[in-house]
Amino acid sequence: MALTAVLRVFGWSAVMFALTMILPLGLAVFFGEIDTPGIFLITMLITAAVGGSLTLARVGGRDRKPGRREAFLLAFLLWTFLPVFAAIPFYTAAGPINAYLEAMSGLTTTGYSVFLNPEDLPRSLLFWRAEMQWVGGLATIMLAVVLLGLFGLGGLAVYRSAIPSGDSDALISRLKDTLSAVWWVYLIITLVCATMLWITGVPPFDAICYAMSTVSTGGFVTSANGVANMGDASRGVLVVFMLASALNFTLHWAAFHGRFSVYREDPEIRAFGRLCGVSASIAFLIIWLGTDADIWSSLGRGLFAVASVASTTGFMSLSTEGGIIVGTWPTSLSILLLTLMMIGGAAGSTAGGFKLMRFALLLRQGGAELTRLSFPNAITTVTYGGYRVEPPVLRSAWNFLMLFMLSVAVLTVLIDLNGYDLPTALALAVGALSNAGPAADYVTVEAISLADLDNVSKFGIIVGMLAGRLELLALLGLFSPSFWGR
Repeated sequence: MALTAVLRVFGWSAVMFALTMILPLGLAVFFGEIDTPGIFLITMLITAAVGGSLTLARVGGRDRKPGRREAFLLAFLLWTFLPVFAAIPFYTAAGPINAYLEAMSGLTTTGYSVFLNPEDLPRSLLFWRAEMQWVGGLATIMLAVVLLGLFGLGGLAVYRSAIPSGDSDALISRLKDTLSAVWWVYLIITLVCATMLWITGVPPFDAICYAMSTVSTGGFVTSANGVANMGDASRGVLVVFMLASALNFTLHWAAFHGRFSVYREDPEIRAFGRLCGVSASIAFLIIWLGTDADIWSSLGRGLFAVASVASTTGFMSLSTEGGIIVGTWPTSLSILLLTLMMIGGAAGSTAGGFKLMRFALLLRQGGAELTRLSFPNAITTVTYGGYRVEPPVLRSAWNFLMLFMLSVAVLTVLIDLNGYDLPTALALAVGALSNAGPAADYVTVEAISLADLDNVSKFGIIVGMLAGRLELLALLGLFSPSFWGR
């Protein structure tokens, strides 16, 4: 196994992660905060020291070319140990377990928070929360493109990246190429989002934080009712960028190079448009007919809720008092949004969930099976994006669905057994495994305080967030003896 290469890449990742702490450190000094500058400086030095040491790692034995096992191990290390460093600034405000949960939630772009009133935090910590999600979103795009492009996890072998990769299948070179291609597109989209929010009336600091949370589909906010207090134009900007961020980012890269036709040709975009369009129409009718909201308010609420949940961002546009939504919220709409939360966004995006590509494949196979009912001797094939989908890929997609639903059931029971009602337990479980986090508030109709959960439930949610970000199969593979024995 190429353990040396894995440790080196993780070490360099830790060093670069340490450099990102310069910004919140500078903000802490700029805003005259007393304690946080020293905390960020210590955290940065610890992270850089550990990362720098690992870049010099030498593991005995014959070093091999990194492959599937090394890729999975690297992803596991990144999303398990980087949160340890990211959690240090939150330690005094939240304690060790809550701090790690907050950091894991940020780097997996889940958006769960132990801080029910984030406006009470220093501005440097608010920025650090948003920056964690932004970094986690970029890492998600990189590893998704590389892992899906090389290995096709859970039925995603039909995934096609718009970024040319040549003939190289080397893990490290693919990571470098993807980073160099994507990071500037990711940054430009974030800056455009922040500028649009600022133009529509959001203060500059909040605009930057919300832009990073939006493009990463993370969902961290700077205040409990921050999104609800925005104007219609600002929420419209969030809708546009939430939906854009739920799409394959390699398509945005291609568009930046003048290949706008990729949007028209990509089957996932068409499926995502139909799904969101139909869901928004249903949500509008449910709100208009089931509440006292007028037609325009119903349309705005329905569209924002669908965009927020389908992209797994989880921004809440409804005002709350004491953590409870003001006004009525139909149960039927909660069920619709829960379903969207589980489906999630496109492969190669920052969004979580089951992934739209798998959902589309299963629908197409379902249509093929219905054809066989009428014509038993018919030869049916499932195609996607102009390519024939082989039966092993479809079986893999079904296996992933079963594993996903089983994981939801196990985590729901675990939380329920620790004293929480079933709707809350189900919403928390789906939010964790779909990396949708605060979108769970749409289902429970009240803000869930993760800080008040018992430690067993917190541990389950942490594992759920990690499993959701690592596509479940990668995480299970790491604990399989046969996987390491090959």
